[in-house]
Amino acid sequence: MVFEIIGAAVMIAFGLLAIYFSLEEGTSDSKILIILFIGAILVIGGGWIIVSTISLVALLSKIAGIIFAFFGFFLIWGFPDITQYQYENMSKTGIFLGAIFFIIGLYLLLFYP
Repeated sequence: MVFEIIGAAVMIAFGLLAIYFSLEEGTSDSKILIILFIGAILVIGGGWIIVSTISLVALLSKIAGIIFAFFGFFLIWGFPDITQYQYENMSKTGIFLGAIFFIIGLYLLLFYP
C-alpha cells in the first residue's frame, strides 16, 4: 500500500509539473497540448490511486485534521489583538482555543488512521 501511494504521488507531481511547463511555454504547439493532456491524465490517475487505496474514514480524518490545524493556527497567530476592538480576555481565549484546535488537527493528521 505504501508503494502505491508513493507511485501515485510521483504521478501527480509529474503531471502537475508537466501541466505547469506546458502552460508556461504556450499552447500554440501541438506537442505542448499532448504534454498537457498526458499531465492531466497522470494527475487524474494518481488521484484515483490514492482515493481507491485509502479508506474513506482515513481520508476524511486527514481532511478534518488539515482543517482543524489551519483553523487552530489562524486562532493562534491571526486572532485580533487586544488593542483593536475586543476585551483583553477574548484574545487569551482565542489563543487557548486555537491551541486546542491545532493539537487536535495535528493528532488527526499524523496519528489517527
